[in-house]
Amino acid sequence: MSRKTVVRRLAIAGAAALAMAGASLAVASPAQATPADCTAVLAAAGYGGAEYGVACTLGTISYTLCATPLNLLGVPPLTVDVACRLA
Repeated sequence: MSRKTVVRRLAIAGAAALAMAGASLAVASPAQATPADCTAVLAAAGYGGAEYGVACTLGTISYTLCATPLNLLGVPPLTVDVACRLA
């Protein structure tokens, strides 16, 4: 496994751990879109896999928790913005 892959997976795991720790503090607002919408945008752009789904799920808590892992995974900024706004 390459170093880059390990770093990406650690970043995703760290973001997930942070989300779990902060989930009790988050106040959810009514969502107009879902993580599935986020995942669909990423899939249409050619990005699919578990780590992308985790990022979209984290997007229900915070835009930053969605955008940071996607940026680390090399998704273009415009795609990240659209997908994370839908999460």
